Amino acid sequence: MKKSITFLLFQFLFHCSVFSQDITYARNVIDTLTSSFFNGRGVVNEGEKKAANYLANEYQKLGLKQFDATYFQTFTYPINTFLGELSVSFEETKLIAGKDYLVDAKSGSLAGTFKLVWYNKDNVPSKKELKKLAHINFFSNKFIVIDDEGVEKGNELFELLKINVFGAAGIIKLENKKLTQGLSSTYHDFAILRIKRESIHRDYLSITVEINQKLESKYQSQNVIGYVEGTEFSDSFIVVSAHYDHLGAMGNDVFFPGANDNASGVAMLLNLAYHYTHKDPPKKTVVFIAFGAEEAGILGSKFFVEHPTFSLTKINFVMNLDLLGTGDDGVMIVNGAILPQQFEMLEKINAENNYVTAIKKRGKAANSDHYWFTEKGVPAFFMYTMGGITAYHDVDDVAKTLPLTKFEDCFRLIRDFLDEL
Repeated sequence: MKKSITFLLFQFLFHCSVFSQDITYARNVIDTLTSSFFNGRGVVNEGEKKAANYLANEYQKLGLKQFDATYFQTFTYPINTFLGELSVSFEETKLIAGKDYLVDAKSGSLAGTFKLVWYNKDNVPSKKELKKLAHINFFSNKFIVIDDEGVEKGNELFELLKINVFGAAGIIKLENKKLTQGLSSTYHDFAILRIKRESIHRDYLSITVEINQKLESKYQSQNVIGYVEGTEFSDSFIVVSAHYDHLGAMGNDVFFPGANDNASGVAMLLNLAYHYTHKDPPKKTVVFIAFGAEEAGILGSKFFVEHPTFSLTKINFVMNLDLLGTGDDGVMIVNGAILPQQFEMLEKINAENNYVTAIKKRGKAANSDHYWFTEKGVPAFFMYTMGGITAYHDVDDVAKTLPLTKFEDCFRLIRDFLDEL
């Protein structure tokens, strides 16, 4: 009896240690990808390329096979970037990038000191008066501060101010909510700043800025592709995907770490790759695709489906992974509403094992890399976790505060689902 208890205890501890190694690996991947070396995994300082090389090395360590001579599938796209020095100050008050303000993704370059012109719901002139001022170049050496609090949504004058039809050197949009960033493939010939309302005061008369912007017209990105050959049905493919890129850097001092979005999805992809290469070889071939340029408009996956490295007709299913660092409120399945058979399968697995608190479903949405597969008629899910921290597309999406609340259970749920397909 004593020997049996000892054996069972050993088995339990062995099981825990095996999976704790997986979560340790996940943490290591997230810590690595969110470090300053990768600079937000964007264009500036080739952070995206560094991340792609890191993934290729991990693929090689795990023993993933290549379809071609390399894991990389390269493509190019245009992207607006912000390099070098970045500075915004009002008289003696210097603002902190990422905390007090962001340079809008479509902003152009600008340097110098400029007077401020403030417009809110109580003092905006008529369109005719604004046109007269623009005609005499009144705004050409000024920043327009747009305070649209209390203004009816879609107000014509404020919309015209926001797109700077009156020729200001720059515009400032005041933000009440937290600052979130995006990317753009184009830029304007004026500066655009988004500033937290509490970081700017009505008595400020001038602004001093330095913004160094450059459009990379043909930036080379890459998808990172490897696979594990199936033991029984090697010609039937299951694709596991996750984008590895993020928003990159804004000047020398600020970058967007992207822990939840989407170092967490990449960590899950690599954990699944480890599982199928070292623990339980799959019956069907499992292809792992880490997509580039998702944040720029789901471009890596679009390029892949238009230039596939293998026939899309071989794909049984695509499981796209993004935002997997929380899970307090369960998971959402995009395309769950249009693929009822697969969704019911996922629900049944969860009901039997109680992995997550809830599995919710949505219809089609062009919000991640699954989308282009769906458009080609390839069945695909996009899974993301819900609840918990709200850091997203900002400087606060960091590794140390990412809880990975249901990461292990999501791993088990995805693994069981893929094995059932």
